[in-house]
Amino acid sequence: MAILLSYYSCTEIKDTSCSSSRYRMSSLRQYSQSSVLSLPMTRNPYNMPTISAFCKEDNVSECISYINREVSSLGFPLLCTESNNGPELNLVAVLNNVYNLLQLHRRCLQAMEDIEVEQVKSNSNMDYLQLSNTRLKDQLELSKRENTGLLERERQLQLKVKSLHNCLKNEKEEVQKLQSIIASRATQYNHDMKRKEREFGKLKERLNQLLIDKKDKKQTFEVLNYVGRSDGKRSLWKTGKTEARHEGEMYKTLLNDYDSRHKHLLMENAELKKVLQQMKRDMVTILSPRKPSEPSPQSEVLSSLEEVFIKVESLELSCEHAREQLTNSIRQQWRRLKSHVERLDSQASLVGERANMNAIPKEVHEEEMDRLKLEIQHYKDFIHTQQQLLQQQLNSPCDYETASLLNDCYMQEEKERLKEDWKSFEEKRKNFETERRIFTEAAIRLSHERKAFEEDRATWLKHQFLNLTPFGDQMKPQMSKSQSALSVCK
Repeated sequence: MAILLSYYSCTEIKDTSCSSSRYRMSSLRQYSQSSVLSLPMTRNPYNMPTISAFCKEDNVSECISYINREVSSLGFPLLCTESNNGPELNLVAVLNNVYNLLQLHRRCLQAMEDIEVEQVKSNSNMDYLQLSNTRLKDQLELSKRENTGLLERERQLQLKVKSLHNCLKNEKEEVQKLQSIIASRATQYNHDMKRKEREFGKLKERLNQLLIDKKDKKQTFEVLNYVGRSDGKRSLWKTGKTEARHEGEMYKTLLNDYDSRHKHLLMENAELKKVLQQMKRDMVTILSPRKPSEPSPQSEVLSSLEEVFIKVESLELSCEHAREQLTNSIRQQWRRLKSHVERLDSQASLVGERANMNAIPKEVHEEEMDRLKLEIQHYKDFIHTQQQLLQQQLNSPCDYETASLLNDCYMQEEKERLKEDWKSFEEKRKNFETERRIFTEAAIRLSHERKAFEEDRATWLKHQFLNLTPFGDQMKPQMSKSQSALSVCK
């Protein structure tokens, strides 16, 4: 850009200097033409034009006055002076004027030569700037092409990275989903086990309570004619001491049972707290919303679960009513959570069916896995039998038939391996052919584009050259004719 500005400034300066010099030369030419207008011209032996019949005997005074007028207009002294005897010719003034005119003519010639030299220099500078401009344009075009190629490559790499990132994200989501399912099933199994243990404990407590209530009943049948004991001893008399001792033993047993039951309940409460905390963590991790700004059923379930857990932390589960209330609330929230998860699973299954219409069903996948496992087991058995045969072959003396059989087996394996290698080679060859065809088409297209660019460049250079020549005004009509003919041909 700076080169072009300097070039335009130089051309403007040179145009102004040339215009000023042309103006001066045109003024001199006009003056000389006006001075010698309507005078006949003759040629001397040196092929120089001369003026003939300018002064005659009858127009001497008129010629003298005309020359004095012209010399005074040029700023030179007069040639003749008026006196009483008539006009007198001043020879010194004539010689000085002739000398000054010769010097002026030489300066004009020198100025013309300098102007021509400057014009040649400016033309050479113009050519150099044009070549530099074309070279810089070529470099700019090459850099643009390289930049375009790099941008395309970067775009392809970004697309590849994005696809890999999406695959990784999907795999992580699948793993997280499987882990959550496994954890939920484990917690459900533990909860079922704890529930069964609690039911078993309740049944035992109920049985003990029934036994104690049966013993404490007062309205009972009294046995008459009591049969003696098997050991032959007599039973003790019912006195106050024996009844008090029996009552104390009963209270001790009751207290021991109550303490054991209390300890069991405390342990059960601790285990239930652990299970509920684990359930809280699992539910929070499973139902954590990705967009908290949007209210969803997951947030409602989480809030209700948090309320339940707060109730669990506040209560100690010491009474049956609180236990039933907590159990009912947990069951209700669990049903809500289960329905919400089932709805999400149904939505996910619908989305998966729409997205994966061509996916392999689970039954087919399991059948394929079973078939592959059977094949692997078959191959393992086959390898084991081969190893046994080889061991027997090594232990026993070798014969020709077994050697030929082994060679046939080895040849078969080699053939299969060669077939697989040949298939891979064919696939690589096909890929190479497609890549070569694509590259050939791209090279042909590039050659056509380069040819068109060279043609446009040649026409542009020709147009610029014709515009910058000193005879550009004369060549413009010819250029217009050639362009019209070219457009007609196209």
